[in-house]
Amino acid sequence: MHLRSIVALTDFSAAAEQAMDRAAMVAASHHARLRILYGTDMPDPKFTDPHARLEQRARQLARRHGIAVVAGGRGTGDVVIDALAAAAGADLLVMDRRAHCSWMHLLRSSPWVRVLRGSRCPVLIVQNTPKGAYQHVLVAVDFSEAAGALVRYAGGVQAEARLELYHAIDRRDEARLRSAEASMQAIQSYRAEVREHARRKMLPLATAFDTRRNRVATVIGAGDPACQLAVQHQASGADLIAVGHTRRWAAFAWLMGSVAVRLVGGVQCDVLVFPRDYALQQGRMAAPRRAVSGVSA
Repeated sequence: MHLRSIVALTDFSAAAEQAMDRAAMVAASHHARLRILYGTDMPDPKFTDPHARLEQRARQLARRHGIAVVAGGRGTGDVVIDALAAAAGADLLVMDRRAHCSWMHLLRSSPWVRVLRGSRCPVLIVQNTPKGAYQHVLVAVDFSEAAGALVRYAGGVQAEARLELYHAIDRRDEARLRSAEASMQAIQSYRAEVREHARRKMLPLATAFDTRRNRVATVIGAGDPACQLAVQHQASGADLIAVGHTRRWAAFAWLMGSVAVRLVGGVQCDVLVFPRDYALQQGRMAAPRRAVSGVSA
């Protein structure tokens, strides 16, 4: 997988500058073109000419990383609209998890959440200071239609990193067995059957990279995906988690919650959010040498 175009969003805060540095590092590893964009819903009065500062940062990043960097033009003033417009034709959008609080955020979710809700391309939420290339990528898979594309994309962001595929088995069916007073033998048999099914589903995903330098590990857990991913992150020490995301109508997303949104707020590492419909649009994304049937993230 090769990224050609990356967009990074900044408001010149320390967190946003970290995200821009990470975007430049990823762009350098892919020889991609980087476009940096100024956007905030809480302008800082000390930046009297943000576009001039943005152009200066573009020159700095280009010299430091040896990449093509373009400063985006003046936007509409709505950070979410500008970010989504800039990322419309990109392969990756990079931004920080903005924690600014205002009364408006009580009525609308934070900018990064609204970006996730609307972005048609993958979004990398940067939460740590970049100290080098990603070393360990933890990928959440759920065997839906987009899992193969998610695994290929996440594995390609940093090809030299260790790749760990994690699947959390849904315990709701087991809970139904318990409520129906099924015997412990029946429950244990069900657990074994579900785990074996998950193992078989994981196999083609783990072996999809014929030329990958590092072995792909697989781990199967059980329970709430966001909680279990946070636990697995602590155990594995991954510095990037990749997760699939279904873009939903805002009210529905608020009521039902989102594994991706909950995960970003619950871990300290960077999170790559992969829209499932991106996989369908790019279903033409280079398929692995071995066909991956019936799976997605």
